[in-house]
Amino acid sequence: MELQSVSEVMDSSRLGVILALLLLLLLISLTAYNREIKSTLPGPYWLLGFGPILSYSRFLLMGIGTASNYYNNKYGCMTRVWIQGEETLILSKASAVYHVLKSSNYNARFASRCGLRCIGMDEQGLIFNSNVPLWKKLRTYFAKGPGLQRTVGVCVSATNKHLDVLKELQEEMGRLVEQKRIIINTMEKLDETDFATELIFAQSQGEISEDDVRQCVLEMVIAAPDTLSISLFFMLVLLKQKPAVEKCMLQEIYNVLGGREMEPADLQKLSVMESFVKESLRFHPVVDFIMRRALEDDSIEGYRVAKGTNIILNIGRMHKSTEFFPKANEFSLENFDNNVPNRFFQPFGCGPRACVGKHIAMVMMKAILVTVLSRYTVCPQPGCTVSTIRQTNNLSQQPVEEDTQSLVMRFLPRNLSPDKQ
Repeated sequence: MELQSVSEVMDSSRLGVILALLLLLLLISLTAYNREIKSTLPGPYWLLGFGPILSYSRFLLMGIGTASNYYNNKYGCMTRVWIQGEETLILSKASAVYHVLKSSNYNARFASRCGLRCIGMDEQGLIFNSNVPLWKKLRTYFAKGPGLQRTVGVCVSATNKHLDVLKELQEEMGRLVEQKRIIINTMEKLDETDFATELIFAQSQGEISEDDVRQCVLEMVIAAPDTLSISLFFMLVLLKQKPAVEKCMLQEIYNVLGGREMEPADLQKLSVMESFVKESLRFHPVVDFIMRRALEDDSIEGYRVAKGTNIILNIGRMHKSTEFFPKANEFSLENFDNNVPNRFFQPFGCGPRACVGKHIAMVMMKAILVTVLSRYTVCPQPGCTVSTIRQTNNLSQQPVEEDTQSLVMRFLPRNLSPDKQ
């Protein structure tokens, strides 16, 4: 009987151990299952490979910005899609966007390499260059551009010149760079270097190629002014939709400038202008998304992100969040009555790959607006608003060229004084 009791005890012990192991295995399985669920963002189904095809087709047909808004509206502020068969995350949650922008793990951008080769931008220039060491090198030359103090004077002078004499300028980049090179070689001493000179010196020392020089000059001359001019166009349209805002801005311009030309010291005094520019960039940005690629494995908001994953940061949708902006879906300067934390407002991005010209762009927009509004009342076509203008939204939001009627503006001379505004 004693042997039987011992046997029963041993059997009970084995059963207890087995049950404990099964319970442990169940807990491990549940944990793994929960992690698996957490690692997969919501998004369209695979559907035996048709899901990625349908996803990519939507981006081709609608444009990147519009398609990103569609998927965020349907699946939430963090969603997963496919572009060219590659898993792509679309993020409009402020904390997730801020994580990507601040991390050097996302210094690369994703794009079609075949397409970039066709336009000479594959690992050249700055905008879509994902060769990180070369991109860092080229970025230093953009950062050495004209100082903010000089920018105000240049903008005021150039704007006045174009208002007085309207003419079209067509420049051929290769010829201009070669002319610059000849001038540098024939000069005995350089008292001052500029953007193009720095690039040519870098090429002569073997740091960058001739194609890099040409592409960087092209981006400086075309990319930034194109975005800037479209932003100003939308700002002028928005201004006419808000007569009270225009009146406040004109009063501020008169109080600060008193009829003279704008100077660098005036920038800090134009608070209404500052709020207007920021609200315009928030409400209707020209570039409303940012494209990145993960260089290493990472985790965003608890979700696993594998190396090589494409990321689209839906900045435009993030800026319409009521989390911080009291009138998120309206154009209202009240949205900037209080200081807005960086993670909620990113018109130029932030972190290591933030727009290199963001400070100069802000100065230029203010200087041009002050100069134009001081001299002219800008009148879009009757009934023309930001929402009625036909636009595309692929790499940027811009008016459709065929919609010529909406693009016409009249500039009527004004006498800027308190009693004639």
